[in-house]
Amino acid sequence: MNGVFAFLLVQASLVFVQADFKAECDLVPADFVFLLDSSGSETTKGFKTQLAFISNFTSNFEVGADKAQFAAVTFSTGVHKNFYLNEHATQASVLDAINKIQYSDGETYTDLGLNFVRNNVLQANHGARPNVAKYVIVLTDGRSNDNSKTVQAAMALHNVPNVTVIAIGIGNAIDVNELHIIATDRNHSFVVNNFDLLHTLEVELVDKTCTLCGDYPADIAFLIDSSGSESGAQFDNERNFVSMVTNEFAINPNDTMVAVSQFATTSRTDILFNQYPDKDSLLNAIARIHWMNGESNTHTGLNELAHHVFQVKSHNIHHGHHGHQAVTYGPRSESAKIAIVLTDGRSLEPDQTIRAAHQLHNMGVEVFVIGMGHSVDFKELQQIATDRDHVYRISSTNDLAAIHTNIVDAICKLKVPPPTTTPMPTTTTTLPTTTVKQACGQKPADIVFLLDASESELAEGFAKEIQFVYNFARKFHIGPQNVQFSSVTFSSNVRNDFFLNTYSNRHDVLNAIQKISYMQGGTNTSFGLKFVRDNSFKPQNGARTNATKIVIVITDGQSADSAATKHEAQLLHHQGVLVYAVGVGSDVDSSELKAFY
Repeated sequence: MNGVFAFLLVQASLVFVQADFKAECDLVPADFVFLLDSSGSETTKGFKTQLAFISNFTSNFEVGADKAQFAAVTFSTGVHKNFYLNEHATQASVLDAINKIQYSDGETYTDLGLNFVRNNVLQANHGARPNVAKYVIVLTDGRSNDNSKTVQAAMALHNVPNVTVIAIGIGNAIDVNELHIIATDRNHSFVVNNFDLLHTLEVELVDKTCTLCGDYPADIAFLIDSSGSESGAQFDNERNFVSMVTNEFAINPNDTMVAVSQFATTSRTDILFNQYPDKDSLLNAIARIHWMNGESNTHTGLNELAHHVFQVKSHNIHHGHHGHQAVTYGPRSESAKIAIVLTDGRSLEPDQTIRAAHQLHNMGVEVFVIGMGHSVDFKELQQIATDRDHVYRISSTNDLAAIHTNIVDAICKLKVPPPTTTPMPTTTTTLPTTTVKQACGQKPADIVFLLDASESELAEGFAKEIQFVYNFARKFHIGPQNVQFSSVTFSSNVRNDFFLNTYSNRHDVLNAIQKISYMQGGTNTSFGLKFVRDNSFKPQNGARTNATKIVIVITDGQSADSAATKHEAQLLHHQGVLVYAVGVGSDVDSSELKAFY
């Protein structure tokens, strides 16, 4: 849990929070095109607010030929290309280019802008990449001059492969029906009352466009070291690691499938691809895998993957009184094929091990290898893996949980359709486990946010709270075996937003955070703390006996009853709950906040 504590202490210590908290999105490549209304109704001030908005949005992404690319176009009476997708290779360069975009004034010929994007910006010679998600983000403050042409242009843009159109209307002069038509669908159209509120859309827009993991099918095979040196707790750590990685993905025939094999003196396969088509049955099967014991014949395990796991074969399955049934198991033809090899020592037959690894490489299997302990041969690990970036070294199996996020992120980069003209995103590896900010060690955490929704916050201030919570939560891998989150808001009364076991994955938790609404009222912090103590950490609401329990209180003022607040904080401490307080603004009572610790 040291990783969690360090991160919490950095993000949620006793400070007056005034800075913006940026999301991060750096896993799956995407092409972004900003189409900006530069007509007369925008005014210079409104146009500058648009530029600030797209700058803040861009700062959430890593920029590069295998990451996010950005282009910008302005429209009014005519169209002006500011920069194409392939003109800027760094985030700093893109931000500098955005800052130089000029306001042009004129009419609102939205159709011209949409057509220019389709016919020019989204072309390969201007940097558009095949098989990469493309987002066209349209910002406008009024009706187009020619609605019929705008509708035609929008329909033509929708027909471009891999393109999603997001339409943002600003102000009261918007034609909402036209906005819905411009967007890919109603879920991708937004309206804000004025330019000053444009920033409130940033979190939701990032979430809609930041794909944390590709959706290309992946067949992932784990090869576990089950030799004599891996008995007891060491083998349990390996098996738990397989479960942790598996739990991060959607398990179904259209997304991710998992197989598990072991090696010792001989090898065996415990789970074949598509043998268990849903996550629950797969995780239960992984939990039943038992230790083999024996010598370290790594080559037998690699051959098992090459000759059996990554081959489509028919198997006779016994069904009791119903006899045998022929079932076909194996990888899919259109999928990323990935092997994750865990070993804690040198192979007994190094030449055969290298030959078996090369066979997997030649089959197009991406091979990751994790060397555990000090007896591994680093040169041999490099030869087993696809390349040096696919090699991980850790001190012991106790560190497996800490690097599981590295493995997940590496797999996510491979879950992207192979491009026809550009290379697959390079897999990068952070070897020292101490730098993995997402990892929480082997002990999970139950984290409850207690959010001040009193009238002194104002809607804009509360939106910043939500942004902080959102960006905090997205840095963790979320699930029943990892970190769980809950949210409670308070003002005059208390409202439970969701319990620890309401959502079991990061996508659902982040969506729920975005839907938390502002309440108004007084600042009854003690009521919120009491609710958390009485309800949030109950087993029936998802609290786990083996988890560290943490409450993060975010407030902008003094509570209505300071003595009761301090008393409730102490009662939480007595239950073994760690309480952190984030004071927002200049009206907080620092002495009261210190009572939370």
